[in-house]
Amino acid sequence: MGAEVIPKLSFEQFRDLPSDGKRYELIHGEVHVTPAPATRHQFVVQNLYKNLESFIFENHLGEVCLAPLDVRLGLETVLQPDLIFVSKSRAGIIQENWIEGSPDLAVEVLSPSTAGHDRATKLPIYAEAGVSEVWIIDPIARTVEVFSLKGAKYLVDATYAGHQVLSSNLIPGWQLPLDALFDFRGHF
Repeated sequence: MGAEVIPKLSFEQFRDLPSDGKRYELIHGEVHVTPAPATRHQFVVQNLYKNLESFIFENHLGEVCLAPLDVRLGLETVLQPDLIFVSKSRAGIIQENWIEGSPDLAVEVLSPSTAGHDRATKLPIYAEAGVSEVWIIDPIARTVEVFSLKGAKYLVDATYAGHQVLSSNLIPGWQLPLDALFDFRGHF
């Protein structure tokens, strides 16, 4: 008995997948399912979102959105970054049910089960799509890597650890101490 062949999906077929709480991504027509994130992951996403969204809103800089939200980066590629920022000047890519094109910033918070996928698979897709900046946050190591697109590939712009303060050239004036980002409320 042979292996089951699952045909590649179009964007429209992908959008028809059930809303069952799983995180689906479409990578070159193939469906990838990721497990639900862990508590540590969610605390980091919450801490970042509260701080960044407040600054973006107060300064009328654009929009900050959280997963699950489809970001369509090609005809057969849809990713769900943990957090995205779309600048005010590029707000036209925000559709009713998804983002149509590359956000200015994509943030991936690593989980042990997705770290390799986030780095090896998603980072090159973000580069090909022209996402200006990607942050990879490791809640266990308590580090943040900031990647800036230079030509067709990413260069590490900065690596933050310890008691440093995260900032971004994309969002002048915004800062977040890593102690606040990695505040796990005494649980870990």
